Amino acid sequence: MDRKHIVKQVDITRIKDNKKILMKDSIIDEDILEIFINKNKAFQMVFSMTDTEALAVGFLFTQGIVHKKKDVEAIEFFKERNQCHITLDDRAQERLTEFEKGHQVKGSSGGTLLQDPADLFSSCPEDHLRITYDQVLTLIQLHWDHSELFHKTGAVHSAGLCNSSKILSYYEDIGRHNALDKLAGDILLKEMDTRDKIATVSCRMSLEIIGKIIKTGIPIVISNAAPTLSAIKLADKAGLTLIGFARNNRFNVYTHEKRIQASVPDDVKRLD
Repeated sequence: MDRKHIVKQVDITRIKDNKKILMKDSIIDEDILEIFINKNKAFQMVFSMTDTEALAVGFLFTQGIVHKKKDVEAIEFFKERNQCHITLDDRAQERLTEFEKGHQVKGSSGGTLLQDPADLFSSCPEDHLRITYDQVLTLIQLHWDHSELFHKTGAVHSAGLCNSSKILSYYEDIGRHNALDKLAGDILLKEMDTRDKIATVSCRMSLEIIGKIIKTGIPIVISNAAPTLSAIKLADKAGLTLIGFARNNRFNVYTHEKRIQASVPDDVKRLD
């Protein structure tokens, strides 16, 4: 997808080695997306203006309003108004009504927090997926290399869906929650089987971020950043393998290490 329209060149003054340099810099744009459901305005969010349908549907998916593709009867984005209009079936509309009652615990993104894996409607991650140490480090490097908007602007987060050797789909946004919702929306709309897939993310792994990943049914997540304690506890309960600080030649495995295997047989070294 062409992303040139969301990156603008602006004149700046850079100070380097105590000297002033006049130059141009690449700056990412942002706007407000309004989501209408069954003709009523339901949500609005700040976003990077790409992959709008995936973002809107993904947000409804990770909030438990939409469970399957068939719940979404129609979706249309009106670019000139930054409005995404979605038609839901009756069951999904009932879930929206419950959501709007506001009894859930809200997170920093405005969505609800998944605190109990029993709330899941997707199947639990299966145990057959195994990847090696080298594959973990290769995937996070591929993720970094793929970060086109970040390399231009330094202002976006990203989320990728991978198999054991390559990135299958990849989304960027100024909001880390949006990046995950775009990925979740793509998974739902394409009805992907995620049981043998891996997620790569550029952000710290909070309770909200891990909750979104769990909803997709992905069994392994890799980040170059840190997790929170609540996120680790949730991942452990849900059967999710959580990997953090993946960079250069190292990474930390916080939960369900059984899916991560040595690249070559070697003695296990522990740092106490």
